[in-house]
Amino acid sequence: MSHDANRAGAQIFLYNIMAYLQDNGYGVVLLLVNDWGTFREEFESRFTTYSLNRPEMSRWRRLLEHPPTVLETIRARHRIGLVYVNTIAGVHLLSDLKATWQVPLITHIHELSYSIRQYGPPDAPALLFRFSDIVVACSDAVAANLRQYEDSARIRVIHSFVNNEQILKIHGQSQPTEVLKEWGLDSRYMWVGACGNADWRKAPDIFVQIAAQTIDAPVRFAWIGIREDDPMKSQLEYDAAKLGITGKIAWLPPTPKAVELINAMNLFLLCSREDPFPLVMLEAALCRKPILSFKNTGGGDEFIEQDAGWQAGYLDVQEMAALIRSVNASEIAARGEAARQKVLERYSFEHSMRKIKSLVDENFIFNPDNI
Repeated sequence: MSHDANRAGAQIFLYNIMAYLQDNGYGVVLLLVNDWGTFREEFESRFTTYSLNRPEMSRWRRLLEHPPTVLETIRARHRIGLVYVNTIAGVHLLSDLKATWQVPLITHIHELSYSIRQYGPPDAPALLFRFSDIVVACSDAVAANLRQYEDSARIRVIHSFVNNEQILKIHGQSQPTEVLKEWGLDSRYMWVGACGNADWRKAPDIFVQIAAQTIDAPVRFAWIGIREDDPMKSQLEYDAAKLGITGKIAWLPPTPKAVELINAMNLFLLCSREDPFPLVMLEAALCRKPILSFKNTGGGDEFIEQDAGWQAGYLDVQEMAALIRSVNASEIAARGEAARQKVLERYSFEHSMRKIKSLVDENFIFNPDNI
């Protein structure tokens, strides 16, 4: 179950899990809590997909006084041996899922404390531990936060991953100069990239402030993933204009070619206030981009360490800007290679996916009686 079909890290991560399990003999059915998002087409092209807010019922069923719910429809059509819920945004449905299928329920959590409050109901932690047989945390930071609610042996850490082979292929074949030209970005500058939804947690406002601190340096900034109709875009452009840095920042829309753009950057900046273990960080690392982040914000702390990039104090805009201004080409190359090797050796698709498949193999109930 996915909370929506937005083209973002958790949804792409779930797609990769489902594809791997399907390729290894499992039947996979997807339930979307909300059916919006540009990634829906990819989901539907491969998996039988249902949506809670767009029930797919035949005409005669609509005429019934009490038409079946989406969960009842899935139960009638499919033999379910395990329920896998992705993100805290679906925790309000755990009781219904458990009542419909008396099979193991795994909930995969990609959120830290602020996001749990933002996307989950007020009693999200209680619901999570009441109905989940296993809780998977996407990073050590997420696991530590969950243990504040319940120090449970059911918590397992399986670090998030990306499709290494696909990213490395893009890195090897993409031409950075041509990509920059395609998007109207001047290759004479050093480019600092960021990627994600434009919200308070991802902190594009801080991105603007960092750019303002490099006003006299040959550095440009590109944020990938903000929609043209997003109200925050005009707010960010307003701030940039007031700071006199409109020409220093490019605001780019969501695109399936985000990795090509990241590969064309020199540095990758996580300016988030909170980020559990962002997949885009791994994508950038596989493209040999050093990672910049603020300390005490989540996954950046455990990934960067002393070799895969640089960190500044929490929301210390001046320190972050000073780091960007001070790095040289040899440091970028060395730390970018260290970041790449770290993904391949410790956070690879194969390493984490084997753990997830083992978890599914151990808990899947074949031919359940409750169908």
